[in-house]
Amino acid sequence: MTDISRVNRKLGHSLVALHAFELVARFGNLSGAAEALGVTQSAISQKIKGLEVELGVALFKREHRGVTLTNEGARLLKVVRPAMTQMGDSVAALLERKSKPRVRISSDFAFATFWLLPQLSELRNELGDEIEIQILASQSPPDKSAEDWDINIHVQSFSTIGKGQVALLRERVAAVCSPNFLARNGPIPAAADLLDLQLLSLSKPPSAHWQTWQGWFDGLGISGARSKNYISFNNYDMVTQSAIAGDGVALGWLGLVDGLCRQNLLVQATEDVVVSNAGYVMSRDRSSTRRGPNLVFEWIEQRAANPVARPALPSAAQL
Repeated sequence: MTDISRVNRKLGHSLVALHAFELVARFGNLSGAAEALGVTQSAISQKIKGLEVELGVALFKREHRGVTLTNEGARLLKVVRPAMTQMGDSVAALLERKSKPRVRISSDFAFATFWLLPQLSELRNELGDEIEIQILASQSPPDKSAEDWDINIHVQSFSTIGKGQVALLRERVAAVCSPNFLARNGPIPAAADLLDLQLLSLSKPPSAHWQTWQGWFDGLGISGARSKNYISFNNYDMVTQSAIAGDGVALGWLGLVDGLCRQNLLVQATEDVVVSNAGYVMSRDRSSTRRGPNLVFEWIEQRAANPVARPALPSAAQL
């Protein structure tokens, strides 16, 4: 413990000098480092000399037109430079967020494409242009320790919702296809008949909780072998585009694919809808005190709770 404390004290005392050391190595002279830090060349020289005394080694060879690293200095630079670069990038990002309010929303591709994007202009109109919105789409939920988001929206079990989280959209899933596909292969009297048709699947990472075709059939009490292999995609937008093109039947999350159905690009293949105890859940970085994320969080929560009234979706029976 004594050695660790001693190293920590040395590091804390030498951190400014290490920064100066990295800058001198970068510029190859004291004057460039002094200008970058806004101090005198003499102050930089004193920092470097103090660091050399502290470490007991010479870090630079003083030459007529500048300095060059010694072997010990080169070894130290390999460790110091990446650390200083990472710290500098982090500080720069925080300063940028302070100067221009920015809200980063993490969600899967389906929610980003079919729920967030259609409402983004309205969100900006209501909250103003002073808040920069960034959407970070990823098929897998971000690691809980990750800090690269302000608001997180992903599918999870409603039974695991914790304090401060908000349930936005319960998972209600129907089988959907293009009207042309249905005309070629329909009518489809029962969901069990889908086992003989081409099914389009969304690849599911182990950490994801959304519905699969197997879970959908299980929810309806349907068992049996499929006659065709799945056509699988790792992006829900590709799944829907393939369904629109008439390649097969896809799972359609009601609340997301509604717009495609209203445009008659997709239609429910059967009347069956499977409702699960999972859905889109929203959380936010509670450590942040910035106003922007709170405003966006509340706007999304209110919009999800009070969606704009829309006509019922067309189904196969209405075609």
